[in-house]
Amino acid sequence: MKRAVLVAAVAGWAVAADAAPCADLASAGQTVVYAQVGDTQNNLMKRLGRLLRDNTDRKLTLVWFTSGSCANITAAYTRVPIPASTVMSYVPSVQEDGAWSPTSPVRTCEMTGTSNVPDIINSALFNTACPSGAGAPPATVKLTQGPVQAYVMAVPEASNQTAITFEEAYFVFGFGSAGMVLPWVDETQMFIRTLSKSTLVAWAKNIGVDPTKWKGVQRDGSPMVVADLESTTAVNAAIGILGAEVYDAERAKLNVLAYKAKGQYYAYYPDSTSSSIDKKNVRDGHYTVWSPTIWMDFIDGAQTPINANARYVVDLIGGKTVAPAPSFEPVFPVAMVGLVPDCAMGVTRSFEGGPLSLYSPPESCVCKYESIVASTTCATCSATSPCTSGVCRAGYCEVR
Repeated sequence: MKRAVLVAAVAGWAVAADAAPCADLASAGQTVVYAQVGDTQNNLMKRLGRLLRDNTDRKLTLVWFTSGSCANITAAYTRVPIPASTVMSYVPSVQEDGAWSPTSPVRTCEMTGTSNVPDIINSALFNTACPSGAGAPPATVKLTQGPVQAYVMAVPEASNQTAITFEEAYFVFGFGSAGMVLPWVDETQMFIRTLSKSTLVAWAKNIGVDPTKWKGVQRDGSPMVVADLESTTAVNAAIGILGAEVYDAERAKLNVLAYKAKGQYYAYYPDSTSSSIDKKNVRDGHYTVWSPTIWMDFIDGAQTPINANARYVVDLIGGKTVAPAPSFEPVFPVAMVGLVPDCAMGVTRSFEGGPLSLYSPPESCVCKYESIVASTTCATCSATSPCTSGVCRAGYCEVR
């Protein structure tokens, strides 16, 4: 059974032309934070943007555009301004549009200047993983590790394929038709991403095929891969790579392949089942294809944020304590779009595609996370009903 779509369909990412200048938002009294993010983070921007617009003690307007992770890293390290005429996305507040939801279209504005460097820049993989080699960040850029992003191989809903192994993926995408892995032998039905995109780089690191050597049809955006898979008539020959956040919004039309990593005995979905959304196998290490999202903002020589509002947003995404406390639970928008907060992870790694090791987050949010994406057996708690063991956090007795 397919779950209801909770986040924006990628087909709805297109934005209207002739948008008003983004500067009008600030002129109207809004506190604007500009962001440049990977397209897998679009759904997070929509949900978080809505909550920030109505945040009780610190109302912010998140205005963003999407670009490839590797290009984003370079933009952050060299402080590349947002190009003039870039159409940016933002969402309305409840007061402006009470009926708006994450499945509704975004609102748009246009950048009119040439000197606006984004306040926040995101990559959806380890910064060192890009083909050009990003190197160490300059002293003026702070990196914050955010939620984990899983990557998947997806097929059309009507496909009879259910799983793929490391060896099959290696031959399919490394050799194409010459790999002779049925039914994936038609290179026109293999939909991949361009070299700057985290989806391609992350998968490349996991299956050992250099990003420049991948076979298939390169697509600049995730919506294009989704459209290819949804419109193909060669349903069993078609396969594509996507961020799990993108796939989760398209489950009614696509299926995810269980993946058997090198050395594993079985293939695993990112979630405990093909229809669940709990990312259990990502969290416990059975599903191995994932990357941390990295959020970058700018600092001065004293390590002070150049933009305190940008740091506030980055810290919220990264699961850090912020002041003033938000009027919403920060885990909620992260969990609802298929990302896994660091505080819910049980494994970690130190480089892209690297070995996994056990991990215990300093402050667990497993109970809260599971209450959002599935269900939890954790005891509830409050100021008047303390935990008999563990720590009361977000209404649940966490182990620490």
